[in-house]
Amino acid sequence: MKSQSRSHFIGLALVPVLMLSLSACLPPTLNADSPSPNPAPTATSGPTTAVPTAVVPTAQQPAGPAGPAAPQAEAPVVRWVPVGPVGPNDPTSGQRYLLLQQFQCDALAQSVKDDPDAAVWQAAAAVCKALQSDNQQDWLKASAAVAATPRVPQTQCLESTVAATSAAVLAQRRSNPTLPLKAATAPGLACPRHLTGLTVVDENLTPQSGTTRASGPRSGGTIVCLDGYYVRVGDLLFDGQPASSEFIFSYGGDYQPMYVKIPPSAGSDTLRISITDTVDISGTVTFFYDDSLPPATAPATNPASPGTGSPTQPGPSPSISASREASPSASP
Repeated sequence: MKSQSRSHFIGLALVPVLMLSLSACLPPTLNADSPSPNPAPTATSGPTTAVPTAVVPTAQQPAGPAGPAAPQAEAPVVRWVPVGPVGPNDPTSGQRYLLLQQFQCDALAQSVKDDPDAAVWQAAAAVCKALQSDNQQDWLKASAAVAATPRVPQTQCLESTVAATSAAVLAQRRSNPTLPLKAATAPGLACPRHLTGLTVVDENLTPQSGTTRASGPRSGGTIVCLDGYYVRVGDLLFDGQPASSEFIFSYGGDYQPMYVKIPPSAGSDTLRISITDTVDISGTVTFFYDDSLPPATAPATNPASPGTGSPTQPGPSPSISASREASPSASP
């Protein structure tokens, strides 16, 4: 009996100790008089509203200007005239092309202002200005100028390139009347200077048929046209050496074809012909000496015959313009 009473007494003595231990595991309670580490905001007068959670926007405000003047779409790109084979000593057409290529619109317009034969350049200057200003009145003037331009023959390579470019720009403007156009230089080179071959002609500069290659007797005297594109011939070269002016049968000057009288053979079966220009010109063409050709194939070479140019006084010949129509490969 005594043992039960002693156990009961010991149990009652341990109760405070257990309660003290358990209280250490519970979160501390705030005393009403102690300050809170995170005090609640002081209530203000008026109805209480819930603070919304911050929302991340799904789209950002577009950068740049907005409104009617803002770009509505990427500007269409038009091909401007390609780089031209222009040299520092080139004649008028080459210098005009350089102004157009570099978008010196006002300078080009001023240079052709009083030239009645410069319609293609006047139209190009107007198109150039319209591209820069994107003004409706400038586009109307450009359209009228291009429509009034006479047809340019393909033999005038620079002018033909300019006319085609002006027409293409206006066509794209009509397709995109409300958008400004962006010009980019066309790839490649306009009218690269080069020799492409020889055309045998008679004393009237008329091309001769019946041969598959430029050839004639070893005694010389065959007249050939230098085919290709060249601007201003500096030197005529036979096998790489400057030739005497007596072998220039006819040459009308800048952008005109050159007609050459073949010299007698110096023991070789061929003659390599090249020229120098105001800028580098590629190509060497070959004449073949062949005595087996029928006499009718070899043109007459009498310099005193009517209609021939003087071999010692190169200059414009009345028959040059006619030969250009007959020989598409003759240079402008």
